[in-house]
Amino acid sequence: MTGDLILLIDLGTQSLRATVLNRNGTRVFSKSLPVSTRRQGSCHEQDPTEWRAGMLDLLAAVGTEKDLAGCIRAIAACGTLGGMVAVDTQSRPLRPALLYSDQRASAYTEVIEATAYFRELQRQTGWRVFCGDLLPQVLWLSRQEPDVCARAQVVLDSTGYLNFVLTGRPSLESYSRYSCYARPGSAGVPAGLMQELGLDPVRFGPPVAAGDQLGTLCPEIASQVGLPQCRVISLPYDSMTAYLGAGLRGTGDALDISGTVTSFGVVHPAQVIDSERRIYSFPLPANSKWLVRGSTSASGSALEWAKREFVGDGFGAFDELVAASPPGANGILFLPYLAGERSPLWNADARGVFFGISGSTTRADMARAVYEGLCFSLRHIQTVMRSNHVPIGKVKLTGGLSQNRLLNRIKADVTGTTLLTLRDHEMTTLGAASVVGRSLGWYADEEEASAALLAIEEEFIPSRANASLYDQQFSIYRELADRLSPMFRPAATSDLARATGCRSEQ
Repeated sequence: MTGDLILLIDLGTQSLRATVLNRNGTRVFSKSLPVSTRRQGSCHEQDPTEWRAGMLDLLAAVGTEKDLAGCIRAIAACGTLGGMVAVDTQSRPLRPALLYSDQRASAYTEVIEATAYFRELQRQTGWRVFCGDLLPQVLWLSRQEPDVCARAQVVLDSTGYLNFVLTGRPSLESYSRYSCYARPGSAGVPAGLMQELGLDPVRFGPPVAAGDQLGTLCPEIASQVGLPQCRVISLPYDSMTAYLGAGLRGTGDALDISGTVTSFGVVHPAQVIDSERRIYSFPLPANSKWLVRGSTSASGSALEWAKREFVGDGFGAFDELVAASPPGANGILFLPYLAGERSPLWNADARGVFFGISGSTTRADMARAVYEGLCFSLRHIQTVMRSNHVPIGKVKLTGGLSQNRLLNRIKADVTGTTLLTLRDHEMTTLGAASVVGRSLGWYADEEEASAALLAIEEEFIPSRANASLYDQQFSIYRELADRLSPMFRPAATSDLARATGCRSEQ
């Protein structure tokens, strides 16, 4: 093996993956390991020591490939949003990591929003506090487990922890700082907000930006896994890594990342402040444009539930069931709020709903309603964006669900947008390659990186045949969402109970 290579680590909600790529984006090595999650009610946790052990195993697997190992020029890692890890002075995690889907911190979102700092920030940005962000998770730790918080030398998000293992140095990437509600363009976490909340800003780690060199691979780890002591490059959390490498340059360029959740973003020339705070926008680096975003709480996870309950196993069988029902699912609608809902409802207590069931309803109708419901939830986000004068052009479609052609066809028809699937659907890996490659000087800019790494595979153009039907269905979907959202209540637990306790389950 000759030539320069980069090694990328991607921590998702279900797996930890290592990928080695060359300058052309060709994968020369790929391996993944499962990651276990403990779930009970509002509690969703993973073990950071499992992350560390798994990452070292993956690095060692690359290291055994001597022809690859000697060509590695840089390593970069990213995790999911949030994923708070409290680390002691001996570099040991003090407790399990809180996933972005953990809802216990929702008990403290109003505490943050009530501060003078956030009230002003809300006016300037239209942002809202989300329980899966890093700061609410840290506030939860300080209030619910003060002894653990007092022993923590540093608190990191999942990406920061992976980089801490690799380099021995704490850090907080710029887009993760936004999950601590730093003002756009500012450095570090907001000291004023930390003071109001009684938190120490020093514990969050020094600020870094995407593409920064964090240091080199720890000598002890390099020796242990058989890799060179190469550079470690900073990445944002997974979805932002994907956006930064997706070749989104012009107004209306959009990316749909559909995996466990769906994240949707559109390039816009100006900051967008929605009066109802249903969507949000972040500045893009170096080009004076903004990324307008909305994210759901469940998409792939909702389909996993439906597959399990309707057919037992296999998406092929589920697709056959969906195809047996006509567009519109014979009037059945599904609200896919199995884990609460983020944009545009921002209701952690929202729950899934089937609407319109009659004695003639079939399993096929309900299965198709699940697919269409996921597409309606995306259309809901897009409708809010358009109401804020954000145009949406062709949409690049990535993530695990982008491999499902039936779902892609339904999504194009329901949303009325043209979808472009990529030959390589793992956009987080490609985004990481773009960021790291530019940092190493492989590519002069994002355009050159996109030309080398991204290839369109298929285009899905919306059919007008069912446009009127889906318009009618979406009107009912929106009314259901608006009317039912205030009726959802915490299921069987109080806010205080949701803020405490978690029994381990695999």
